[in-house]
Amino acid sequence: MIKWRFILIMVFAPITLFAQLLKDSSITPSYSLMFNVSTIFYTARDIRINNFLTKYNYTKPQEVPVGLRFEIALMPSGGKMVYSINAGTVISNQDIVTADMSLGAYYRFFETKNFWILAGLSVGEHFDRIVLNGELPPSFDSLAKKYNTTLSLHRDGIIVEPATKFFWYPFKTKKTQMGLFAGVYYDFDFNSHWRVGYYPENSMTFKNLRKPTDVATVHEFGWVFSSGLSVCF
Repeated sequence: MIKWRFILIMVFAPITLFAQLLKDSSITPSYSLMFNVSTIFYTARDIRINNFLTKYNYTKPQEVPVGLRFEIALMPSGGKMVYSINAGTVISNQDIVTADMSLGAYYRFFETKNFWILAGLSVGEHFDRIVLNGELPPSFDSLAKKYNTTLSLHRDGIIVEPATKFFWYPFKTKKTQMGLFAGVYYDFDFNSHWRVGYYPENSMTFKNLRKPTDVATVHEFGWVFSSGLSVCF
């Protein structure tokens, strides 16, 4: 179930960002729109959940998990601020489904004709899910038999990500710029405890059984690197 803090972030943060856009723009608002797609490399690791996965013969994350990230950003014309919505997921082979969504604000502190450097911060929600369709700890096995279903482990949490991004636009037309970008980030993932539950038939809502999992969780901190394509209108 999506927590109220995530709803508040996704509802009120865009309102705040839009108000800031109006403040940063002239009387007649004018904006540029940016689309970024990138491959992203994570260095943070949760050793405790990795040990759990190994013990019960699930696939743990790679040493450097690889993901995809999509970003849509607005830039007030004549201003230095960039406001973005980010969504990403890990695509490398592992038995944890990982995703995050965040809202960011960045300042363009260096700019030439073809090159930009931005620095700023994004804040959002991080999600992890493990489908327990293989071996199970004894306590989980009894729950699976009781409810006659496949169990899952879930956790979420707040993600805070300061970042510096580098953009190079060698291809330009009158209204469009196309190029490459790279990013250096530091992730602070403040994870909740793991919750065990299942998805009822014909439902997309996770049912938390509110049972102890005995699966320890840790907050994850680490460097993140990305590179990809950028289009600006």
